[in-house]
Amino acid sequence: MYHPLLEIQPRHFTYGDGPFGSRALRAALSNFFNDYFNPVNKVLAEQLLVVAGVTSILDLITWAIADPGDGILIGRPLYGSFLNDLKTRSEGKLVTVSSEGLDPMGEEMVKQYEREFLKQEKSGTKIKAVILASKETLKAYMRFCQKYHIHFISDEVYAMSIYKTPDNTHAIPFTSALSIDTTDLIDPYLVHILYGISKDFSSNGLRAGLLLTQHNKSLIKSLRSIAPFSWSASTTDHFWSTLLNDRPFLSYYLAENSRRLSEGYALLTSFLQKHNIKWVEGSNAGFFLWVDFRGLLGKDIFVNEEEKVDAVAVERGPSQVYRTGKKAQERDEWFFEKMARAKVFVASGNFFFAEEHGWYRVTFSVPKEVLKVGLERVGRVLEEVKREVEG
Repeated sequence: MYHPLLEIQPRHFTYGDGPFGSRALRAALSNFFNDYFNPVNKVLAEQLLVVAGVTSILDLITWAIADPGDGILIGRPLYGSFLNDLKTRSEGKLVTVSSEGLDPMGEEMVKQYEREFLKQEKSGTKIKAVILASKETLKAYMRFCQKYHIHFISDEVYAMSIYKTPDNTHAIPFTSALSIDTTDLIDPYLVHILYGISKDFSSNGLRAGLLLTQHNKSLIKSLRSIAPFSWSASTTDHFWSTLLNDRPFLSYYLAENSRRLSEGYALLTSFLQKHNIKWVEGSNAGFFLWVDFRGLLGKDIFVNEEEKVDAVAVERGPSQVYRTGKKAQERDEWFFEKMARAKVFVASGNFFFAEEHGWYRVTFSVPKEVLKVGLERVGRVLEEVKREVEG
């Protein structure tokens, strides 16, 4: 699927309007946010900074708000590249927050963030921000950030990738931090939005991401000073603005993308049900599911309650906890290699700071025929693994 009227002109091979997004793109993006994100305050073009991807934005904002060694809190599991984005150049510290059996989307997780915040502060690590990808408890996290005067960074890269499922024919609409009245919650200059072309527009190779901050002009000014190091291509800039400005095409594209995601979700969940594999249910956004392959790693990775060595207190029956030690890691690697040898890539939870071995991120946002071939290969591996584990 592509825009039929996209034309590249000589000017699109120049520096354009500068290193932080053309006037045309930032105007188109501000209209997009105003139309689809339900902002309390109208989004203006000057509140946006566009560079070469959300990776670059994370690097830049870490440089701006944190000193080397300062921490940024993110809940587990998480996008594995956050480690590189925050640390490699700007020298920030990724501080992961474990759920320890709690609902990672629930409001009770805020206490886990505060516990980790206080632990890090006590050990000498200053926490400067929270990056949040869950939108169910925005207000609670805003209050937490206000309490300790740290930045609230809302990762909204999957905002338009909402889809219906057989169990949820009325998908819960996306809630943007822009739509929250921050009065009595948080100083608005601490609130920032991340967005990009990679996910909702299926164009991760074009490299364009943005920071939207409505009440912090000094942050925008600071990031503009180093934006030339992360300059997004003028051709990418033109492509995105063309797509956003064609409102009929944009409406069609977003609806069709949602339909295809729903179709992929249905194919994957049908396959998992057939093989008695569990996954974290309730999702209706994004490109993948968090799938539980723990039962295929073998019974010897479980220990009794009194032998709780290298284990986390996650119940697997009346008196069992799930081992996270060496044996479980070896079996997890064995399972991953089985998939790789079958020429199918199923992303291990090890890439995403999973709290337990055996969890995998399985992507379904590929063409239907590709997904079917991949699942056939996974199915053969599952049958082979079951025979080995049960035998």
